[in-house]
Amino acid sequence: MVTTPLRSPAPADPPPRRRRFALRRRRAEPFSAGWLELGPVPLELHRPDPEGPAMFRPRRRWIELGTVVAALVALATAALVGGIVYRATRVHVDVEGIEDGAAITTFDAAALEVRFEFDSVEQAAEATLAVDDEEVEEPAVLGPFMVWRPPEPLAEGDHSIEVRVPRPVFGDSVHRWEFTVDGTPPALEVPTATDPVGIDEPAEVSGTVEEGAELTADGDPVEVDDEGRFTLSFDRPPAGPITLEATDRAGNKTTTSVVVPVAYPGLRAVHVSGVGWASPQLRDPILRMLDEGRIDAIALDLKDENGVVAFDTTVARAHEIGAVTAHYDLEEVVETVERHGGRVVGRIAAFRDPVLVDAAWAAGQHDQVIQSVGGGVYDAFGRFSNPASAPVRRYNLDLAIDAVNHGVTDILWDDVRLPTGEPDTIVVPGLTSSPSDVITGFLAEAHSELRRRGAYQGATTVGIAADTGDPIGQDVARMARNTDYLSPQIYPGYWSAGRYGVPDPARQPGEFATALLTRYQQVTAGTGVVVAPWLQNFELQGVSYGDAEVRAMIDALRALEVDSWLLWSPRIQYSAGALDPAG
Repeated sequence: MVTTPLRSPAPADPPPRRRRFALRRRRAEPFSAGWLELGPVPLELHRPDPEGPAMFRPRRRWIELGTVVAALVALATAALVGGIVYRATRVHVDVEGIEDGAAITTFDAAALEVRFEFDSVEQAAEATLAVDDEEVEEPAVLGPFMVWRPPEPLAEGDHSIEVRVPRPVFGDSVHRWEFTVDGTPPALEVPTATDPVGIDEPAEVSGTVEEGAELTADGDPVEVDDEGRFTLSFDRPPAGPITLEATDRAGNKTTTSVVVPVAYPGLRAVHVSGVGWASPQLRDPILRMLDEGRIDAIALDLKDENGVVAFDTTVARAHEIGAVTAHYDLEEVVETVERHGGRVVGRIAAFRDPVLVDAAWAAGQHDQVIQSVGGGVYDAFGRFSNPASAPVRRYNLDLAIDAVNHGVTDILWDDVRLPTGEPDTIVVPGLTSSPSDVITGFLAEAHSELRRRGAYQGATTVGIAADTGDPIGQDVARMARNTDYLSPQIYPGYWSAGRYGVPDPARQPGEFATALLTRYQQVTAGTGVVVAPWLQNFELQGVSYGDAEVRAMIDALRALEVDSWLLWSPRIQYSAGALDPAG
């Protein structure tokens, strides 16, 4: 007998179905552990579940790599096809005349023309147009272009334009532009004049502007905070008006101006000619008036209405044309007047200048001279140089600056105008704008020159200029914004009966002064300018103007809160009794 070792019999092969089930399960197990095994064998999913009876074991599933790749390829293909279809049906519309989100003025809206350009004639023909969600019937179409103009002015507010172009698969291609019509200028709040400041002190201008608007001052950008507030700062008060311009998003503009007036020291003065100052008999009574505090200044001729320069100026042209007759040493005059408690106001008769006129005409410089329509020098109301001529302006400015360099801190321009004759009887060479533009331009230029040197600027006006000054270049409101003080000539003896509602101006000096000064205050309101009128202190039309008449005019001024004035007497003799002494 052959004995064999004891061992377990070999198991019989499982049925084929069980074998396949086990194989699938084995190959699926790795995925359950959280990883994929890629190799030469099929993709296996591993699971950590303990094996149990076959009937309760998870069924193994095959995920073939090829299937995944095929799915991805299918998705990519679908996306590619979709993109190709989309690009093939995409619609381009170029537009001119409006931008999405734009704001336009009512003026621009009235001229609005919107032009659409499509990819093809067919698209333009099939497209529909809607304005403010209302379809436009039969819009103008020409080839690949569509054009729309508002049939009536668009109202202020929000608007929309929408173009729809039909296309297959993806529905209509919609293009929409929204815009705003704004015809209201931006709000800009700033005073027309600030409180006066010292001529050498820092100054500020503050205001508010509409949110979102851009602001400039004399063309320079101004920083504005989130609430629209702004402040302009200056080392010293600027001469003349500051022009502020606000521009909103639509392009509407608001322009205004503001002046920074200086604290003028006041003016109670008498006029003195160069010859008069050289005479002790005329000069000494004036010095006594200064000592007694009856006046605080003298208005001294630097260049008079005859064109004579009364001091030894350094301006070469004055010597070249023979204008200089030195009646005094200007620095000595300034020192003397200041020693007596006053100051010198330098009077310059600007454009009424026979000496300059004759010299310029003789030299062939005819453009520097006011001419008659018949040719030659105009002399019906005095011989005037031409304020539109740059050399003429420079001559006067040079004299003023030279006087300031000699110690004068106050320049009063007289005869800063054209002749008072009929405008159509004179010729002003080079005048391309209004006479007031020329005179105001000269004052603006001079104001800047003098302010930079710490000197005040005044201007004399003819009395009627408050109402009819433009023909001779004296627009009082504009002059006021380019001077520190204005000196209208209030000489009641020159006025006819009934003027400004006064029956007899010559014999009613107080009433007439009140009427005319009231008018000047109305015209210069809001400019910050000081009004310091010329008062009559001489006989005219048989009426003598002494203490009583002068006093009546001064009292009338005080009632209007006007404390500055100048007395005029051709004889340089003044009614001291009409003036209150100091203290």
